[in-house]
Amino acid sequence: MAGLNSILEMGKRSLSANQFGINVTSHNITNAASPGYSRQRLMVVPSAPEKLTFGYVGTGVTIQSVQRMRENYIGQQTYAVNQNNGRAMQRQSVLSLAESYLQEPSDTGLSAMMQEFFASFQSLSLHPEESANRNAVVQRAQLMTGAFHRIAESFDSLRNDMVNQAETMTGKINMLVSSIAGLDRTIVASSASGTPPNDLLDRRDESLNELSKLVDINVSYNTNGSVSVAVGGSMLVTGGTATEIDTSYAGGVLQMVMKGTGNTIKVSGGTLGAVISQQNVTLTSYAAKFDQLAAALIDSVNTAHAAGYGLGTPPATGTPFFTGSDASTIDVAPAVVATPSLVAASGTGAPGDNSVALAIANLQSANLLNGGTVTAAQFYAGVVSTLGSEIEAAVTEADATALVAEQLTTQQNAVSGVSLDEEMTNLIKYQHGFDAAARVVTAVNEMFQTILSM
Repeated sequence: MAGLNSILEMGKRSLSANQFGINVTSHNITNAASPGYSRQRLMVVPSAPEKLTFGYVGTGVTIQSVQRMRENYIGQQTYAVNQNNGRAMQRQSVLSLAESYLQEPSDTGLSAMMQEFFASFQSLSLHPEESANRNAVVQRAQLMTGAFHRIAESFDSLRNDMVNQAETMTGKINMLVSSIAGLDRTIVASSASGTPPNDLLDRRDESLNELSKLVDINVSYNTNGSVSVAVGGSMLVTGGTATEIDTSYAGGVLQMVMKGTGNTIKVSGGTLGAVISQQNVTLTSYAAKFDQLAAALIDSVNTAHAAGYGLGTPPATGTPFFTGSDASTIDVAPAVVATPSLVAASGTGAPGDNSVALAIANLQSANLLNGGTVTAAQFYAGVVSTLGSEIEAAVTEADATALVAEQLTTQQNAVSGVSLDEEMTNLIKYQHGFDAAARVVTAVNEMFQTILSM
């Protein structure tokens, strides 16, 4: 029956609710700058009313829960954008580095080296009997082959870096996956009592956010409070259990596999997805183009040179100018380096004949590649142009996805972010509520004293 005891109980509940409200508000203020923190809100409802003869009388307030203010669907969209942004930024970074290795346009780039190489044979054709011009041919050829070696070594180094990066990222992924699984177990245990651990949920979301930058994840939220995380159809987290991954590098192919089973995981997004694609496809493709260019020069120059004559009595013939078969092995033949007089200029061996020197010089304008449709210079220019276009596309994608990510963050912050002005208002509200509740308790106490003194 309603009376002073009921009023005192209402005052007690009000004191407790306002004190707890100050606690939640203080927690929000303290974590206003904490990454990944979601604002919390005290949820209260009126207590069940008491029925009297003249009607129902309120019995105060009941604390219902502490709600975490967060939109999971925005989080899911953020994961998708993160993996696209991570992939684009990685592509931009590596391709820009590859472009710098080409040193184009410059006097030390391969394009200039090829032009000077063919120009040296053109100069030789003007004075086919001179030894000085042959020395110049050898020097220019060595500079060109050196440019090929530098490019080949740079791309090999980049590909090795991709493998090392993949191993580093794999370790970070396993750490995040293990953390998510551990948090899941605690979250499920806490949620079973009807009290979701908001701060642990924030930590899990932050780990998922970091994971989404590395790989393309698919996150499912389960009714018991846990999450299931899959990559390329392979489950990494389920039921509070983590499955680690590992790198596999064999035959020039980089893959991700499940530890224990060795099953391949298809990773297409995130920073790791870009690393795998660059190692297996992009950098390999560019390296193959440089090998193709070097092979075309080796074959065409050697064919013309071996049919010509150098200096001497009798004049030397049948000497290949280059050795090797690709960009990393192309070199001026050791015999030619040791004896520049072996450089062929004549097609007959007769004094003054410059037909071979002209033929090699004219290879600069010959269609040697792509089925006899483009010159060496055009082929190389196409490679440089394609690389530049890929960089531009990566920059555009990185900028676009960064903008979308920023917009999603703004949307999430509108829900989850802590407003210090709002929290200060809540603090004043709860403080005044606590003071008012204390005044109710004091009034009831005075009423009790009055009754007892009667």
